[in-house]
Amino acid sequence: MLVCMVVSAVVILSLLQTSPQCNSASRLATVESLVHRGTFAIDGSPFAGTADRVLIDGRYYSSKPPLLSVLAAGGYLAFNSLTGMDFASHPSEATAFVNLLVGALPYLLTLYFFYRLLIIWTDSYRGVVLGLLVFTFNFIGLGYAVDINNHTPAAACLLISFYLAYRTRHGTGGGRVDWVLSGLLAGLASTFEFWAGFFALAFLVYLYRSDGRRAMLLFLPAAAVPVAAHFLLSLASTGSLLPVYLRPDLYQFQEGYWTAPAGIDALHEPKHIYFFNILLGHHGLFSMTPVFLLAAWSMVRNSARGSPKREEVFTVGVPVLAALVFLGLRTRNYGGICAGLRWMILSMPLLFLFVASWIEEHRSRGAMILLGALFLIGLVMLADVPWANAGPWHNSAFHKYVFGLY
Repeated sequence: MLVCMVVSAVVILSLLQTSPQCNSASRLATVESLVHRGTFAIDGSPFAGTADRVLIDGRYYSSKPPLLSVLAAGGYLAFNSLTGMDFASHPSEATAFVNLLVGALPYLLTLYFFYRLLIIWTDSYRGVVLGLLVFTFNFIGLGYAVDINNHTPAAACLLISFYLAYRTRHGTGGGRVDWVLSGLLAGLASTFEFWAGFFALAFLVYLYRSDGRRAMLLFLPAAAVPVAAHFLLSLASTGSLLPVYLRPDLYQFQEGYWTAPAGIDALHEPKHIYFFNILLGHHGLFSMTPVFLLAAWSMVRNSARGSPKREEVFTVGVPVLAALVFLGLRTRNYGGICAGLRWMILSMPLLFLFVASWIEEHRSRGAMILLGALFLIGLVMLADVPWANAGPWHNSAFHKYVFGLY
C-alpha cells in the first residue's frame, strides 16, 4: 500500500498541471471569480475565454455543475489567505494547489479506501496485493489526477460510499455514522457527475435490503443534502434549477464554441459505431483497460444464485450498464479531446474489485499469464494518459496510432 501511494504521488507531482487546460479552465474561472469578485459570472476572470461557458443575461458563466467549483473555491480562499498567492500574482502555484486539492487528493483517497475495501472484499493476501497493484497501474484516473476535474472526486465519493455500505452489509461496520456518510458521499458524487445517481440509487437499494429503516432515515436524507445544495447553487448562479446541460439555448451566442463545434465535437456517428468505440474502440472502457474483461467475466459468474457476491454484482453492474446506455444514447463526442472514456472513471474502482475477485477465482499459470498480458496493455495505456503537456486532455496514443483519427 505504501509503495503504491508513494509511486502514485510521485507521478502526480511530477506531471501536475500548473496552467489551465481546455477542460479545466471554466472551473478555474468560477473558483477565481467566486473568491475575488464574489460572483459566479466569469467575465472578469483571466480564464473567461474557456469553451465551456454559457451566456445568461449578457454575462458569461461556466457550464459545469456548481458545487465542485464552490468547494474548490473554499480551498483556494484558504490558500490565498495563508500564502497571499493568487491566480494573478502566482498563477502556476495557485493552479497547482487547486489541482492538488481537486485532482490529486481525491485520487489518493480512492487508492487508500480501495485497499481498505480489498481487505474485507477478498479472502487472501494474494487477492489484496495483486488487486491493489492492478488498480494502481491500470486505473486511468491516475492520469486525470494531475488536473482539476469532476471524475476523480466522483470516483472517490462513490468508492468510499460503497466501502461503508459493504462493511455495513457484511458486519464489519454499521454504525449510524457509516450510513450517513455513505449517503452523503453518494449524493455528493451525483452532483459531480449526474449519472452517479444510478449508483446512489443502487446503493440505497443495497442497504435497504439490509435495514430498510436505516436506509430511509439515514442514507437517503444524507444523500439529499448535497443534491439540494446543487439545486440551490444552480438557482443562485444561473437563475434556474435546471442544469445548464439541459438548456442548449444558453450555448448559442456569437463567440460561443458550441455554436459551431469542430473536430470530435462535431461528430454524428451511427449509434452502433459510437457504442463500439465506447466499449472496444478508441475510447473503449475495455480496450483502454482490458483487465475489465476479467471483471466482466467474474461478475457474470458471481451473478448466479447462491454466489456470495451476487448482491454486489447487481449493485455495481446494473448502474454501470445504465450509465453506458445513457452515455451511448445521449452523447456523441466521447467526452471531447481526452484519453479514454473519462465519463466512466467514477465506476472504474468498483469494477477493479471484480478484477480482484477474478484473481482469487483463477490461480493457474495460464490465468496468471492472461492477467499479466492484459495488465501490461493497461499499463501502456495508462502511461500515455498524463504525459502530454495538456495532461489527460489529448487523444490517447491508442486513439491516434491504432485508429489514426482526429
